[in-house]
Amino acid sequence: MGKKIVVKLNWYEIYMGSNVGVARRLASLKRGDTNKVQNKDFGWHTDIEGACAEVAVAKHLNIFWGGSVNTFKLPDVGEFQVKHTQHDNGSLILRKSLDPNLFYILVTGTHPHYTIHGYILGADGMIEKNLRNPLKTERGEAHFVPQGILKDIDELKDKVR
Repeated sequence: MGKKIVVKLNWYEIYMGSNVGVARRLASLKRGDTNKVQNKDFGWHTDIEGACAEVAVAKHLNIFWGGSVNTFKLPDVGEFQVKHTQHDNGSLILRKSLDPNLFYILVTGTHPHYTIHGYILGADGMIEKNLRNPLKTERGEAHFVPQGILKDIDELKDKVR
């Protein structure tokens, strides 16, 4: 189990993440592609907090964050994918469409404080035991990886190129 790392973003880091989150939401609206899993809690804050979570990971790992928009399958920070939830006890959610060969990092919280819980290789988290569909929707089935099996984020520092 990885140790939890709390990262506090400065106002300008939140500003940068917020702008990218808004740009991502607008791009989704333009495509008509929002809230595929029909989560009632999904909104603008989802994109903004998600982008700020990426900023927090980049800050902790000392990796440049480009803040890309419409680069869905590409890694978010360096070679890593970042998954965010506002729920402190939330799971790392891995959809079946994701690349099992990438590392996925779980971040919880809201601005300015984000908690990095750890990481896992996609293939290690995409196992039958973790498969659930709590929203009971057609697209809601995913692998819900518990925080307790995530590895220490600082191990990824060795993997940074």
